[in-house]
Formats: sequence, C-alpha cells, structure tokens
Amino acid sequence: MTRRVRLTLVALAAGLCTAVSASTALADGLNVYCPMSEIDCQAILDAFKSDTGIGSQFVRLGAGEIVARIRAEKDNPQAGLWLAGAADNFIQAAGEGLLAPHKSARVDEVNQHYVDKDHFWTPISTMPLAFVYNAQLLEEINAEPPTSWKSFADPMFDQNIALAHPAASGTAYVAVATMVQLYGEDAAFTLMKEIDKNVIQYTRSGTAPSRMVGSEEVALAIAFSSDVELGLKNGYPLSYAFPEEGTGFEVNAAALIANAPQDQARDAVAFLDWILGPSGQSALASIFRAPLIGPYDNPEAKVDIGSTKLIDYDFAWAGENRARLLERYENEVRHKADAQ
Repeated sequence: MTRRVRLTLVALAAGLCTAVSASTALADGLNVYCPMSEIDCQAILDAFKSDTGIGSQFVRLGAGEIVARIRAEKDNPQAGLWLAGAADNFIQAAGEGLLAPHKSARVDEVNQHYVDKDHFWTPISTMPLAFVYNAQLLEEINAEPPTSWKSFADPMFDQNIALAHPAASGTAYVAVATMVQLYGEDAAFTLMKEIDKNVIQYTRSGTAPSRMVGSEEVALAIAFSSDVELGLKNGYPLSYAFPEEGTGFEVNAAALIANAPQDQARDAVAFLDWILGPSGQSALASIFRAPLIGPYDNPEAKVDIGSTKLIDYDFAWAGENRARLLERYENEVRHKADAQ
C-alpha cells in the first residue's frame, strides 16, 4: 500500500469519526464542545464529575469548528460549555456575542496578562508550540531536524509534512499568528506559501499531524507540547524541537456559551469555578497542560518546556485579527475545503 493511499484511508476514517461525533445527539447533563483528544476531554470531565457529581458528555470538534457551530446555534444553543482551545478563538467568539461572561473563582490568582478583563472566557493552562519529527524518516531523506520555522520550507521535506488547517484548528492558527508576529505579515505569508509546497495533507484536527508523524506517514509536523507528550506516552517514535527564533504558545481557555439553557449554564459555571481550583489544575497537569495556578507537577512529562524560548505572543491581537488572517490564508495559501 502506498503512502498516499494510506493517507487517504486515514483521512476518510478520521472524517467519518468526526462526522459521527459531531452529529451525535447530546444526552442529559452538561453538554460540552471540546477540541482536545477524546482521551483528554474525557479525563477532565471525569475529574470534574468525581469532585462535583455533575455528569457531562462532549462533542469533539476543532476549535475553529466549535466557533462555527456555536455561531450556527446562536438562537438555540445546544451546549453550555466550551472546554479548551486557544484564547485567540475565544476572543473572536466573544466579539461576535457568542459567549456569556463569568468571573471564575480564583481567576484573580492568574497572571493578569492571561485574563480577559470582561471575563467572557477563563484562562485554564498554557502550552508552547513544538516541531515534531520522525528521526528515522529524516534519515531516509537525508534531512536534518528542524531548527527554524523556515525549515518547513526546505525542499528536502517535499510531500513529507502534515499540518492542520488554521480555519479548523486552534493549533494551526497559533502557528500562523506566531509566524506573522515573528516575521511581519507579508514575509510570513510568503513563507507559508513556500511551506505549502511541502505539505502532503492538511487536517481538521490539530492533534492529527503529530499522530501521522508517530505512525511514520510523514516526517514533520507542528503540535502543542501536550500532543507530543501524549504521543510519547503512547509509545510513538517521536522527536521534538523548539524553533531557535522562539515559539508561540496557547493560552488555553474555557467559556460559558451565550444563552445556554438554565441548567446548562449552571453546570458550566460550576465547571469554570472548578477548573482553576486545585483539582482542576491538577487534572490539566495530568494531561500535560501547564497549570496557571500552582506547579506543573507531572512525573510522566518528557518534554522540557522550562527552557523553551517563547516569543512575546500577543494573543489578544491574534484573536482580534483571526477572521482577517484566515481569509488571507484561504486566498493565498490553502483553501479550508482541502482539509481532511
């Protein structure tokens, strides 16, 4: 079976799973939209139930897809909580009137640089972007491990890169906004057009590209550090690096969906208060997301994020300019319809 055929079959299977998850009717209890892996979404919601007795169920969608779904359901919300995703996406959603404000308990203990002054969304954790690569495949194509964002444009990686599409994935949009903030907008889009020449597949999920690296379908991808940790925990042959210029990072957030039914809103508020407490922050650390209150205490962590060079990532600017940058990406780099 050729690599292209394998990729097509994987894409079809992933699309089928997404369609089933997104169309499944939500049952009684707190209804949640969540862009993390199924395992991570379930782990956090199980911990919440263990502490509070509040049951829930989730639909897994990319962060960009969650914005679109909440927008489509604006007049008849079907869920109360949006759990996880880069704050950039929440800023856009709040600007469209899709979120309801709630000042979470203990939010005053969070670094105020990460806090929405109007409390339309609650910051819950942080994660840097990393480069993920398969050392064996790099050796086969005689390529060096990536050291820079510009490495992704190297012709050595022709048809050996998988990326998520930024219209669907919060991971991918943070990467776009990072390059724009590093290089300037025009230079960044020139670089992204060069990178596009090497991409064999765009995915709808930000977690999918690192899985493709782990299964030896592609040599190189971009992921949050938590996705790298999950792959290593599951035994995938992943290696990682951080760009020498510095990397962007996600301020991971959660929010109450505007006009949610009263019982949904009540349980979502309870979650937003719980997630910044000791149990909520510990639950996030257990899935390799750095807490905003307290230490990052996870003995299984293998990715050293302590010495990572972070850029002064302006997530407020990224959120306010998300729609404009995505439109330019669609027009100049790759159409979102190509994502699988």
